Order: sequence, then structure tokens, then C-alpha cells
Amino acid sequence: EEVLILNVVAPEGQSMSGAVLLPSLLTLGFKFGEFNIFHRHEEASGTGEVLFSLANMFNPGTFDIDNIEQFTTQGVSLFLSLPVKGDAQQAFNMMHNAAKKIADEFDARVLDQKRQPLDVAIVRGYVERIRKFQG
Repeated sequence: EEVLILNVVAPEGQSMSGAVLLPSLLTLGFKFGEFNIFHRHEEASGTGEVLFSLANMFNPGTFDIDNIEQFTTQGVSLFLSLPVKGDAQQAFNMMHNAAKKIADEFDARVLDQKRQPLDVAIVRGYVERIRKFQG
């Protein structure tokens, strides 16, 4: 199993508010669920296999959905575990687009799993890892 991670980090001294994050995630088709994190399923309705998930980048890593309006974080992590049901490349593209949309919402940056700014070369590296994994 291999895990592909994208981090979305708020600008220095700023944070992401749950009151803004929640509607944004719901618009992107995420559903709150298992492990107290958000999941994007095959179907936007929340049915089918989980394609990728979104967790709080900071401890405890979860979301308290009942108090999400009061919640803030410096960042979120999107992650996709290979193998994934269906087209892994398409699932990664969806995850990358979701990360970019969340980043736009908060004037935030998309970083790789080493927390380096995401660039074309890094994205190609992820694509290559998907290709190798699928053999």
C-alpha cells in the first residue's frame, strides 16, 4: 500500500475556519464519516468506495463535527491510499483539484507530503508513483 498526500496550509498567522471549510468541503463532494474525518467517495452522493480522505493536519487530526463552526486549523491533509478502486490517476486528479480549490478559498498553499510547495515536477512524481504502483 502506498499513500499520496497533499497538504493545504493557511498563510502564516492565519487559519482556516470550520465555518468556511465545511461548506467548501460539502460542495467538493466530501462527506464526514469514519475516523472523524472527511471522505470523497466514488459518487458525490457519498456512496461507493472512498477515493481519498481529508484530515486535520494538526493534532488530533480529526474534526469535531458538532463544534465545527468554532473550529480553526492551520491546514488540512488530503490523502489517497493505493490501490484505489477504479482509476487511480483520475482519483489523484480529483484530489489535486480539491486541494487547489480549498487553497483558493483560504488564500493558502498546496504542499507535498514533505511540506514543500507543489510544482509540476512534484505532481509528475506522484503520477509516476501511481503508474509504478499499478504496474
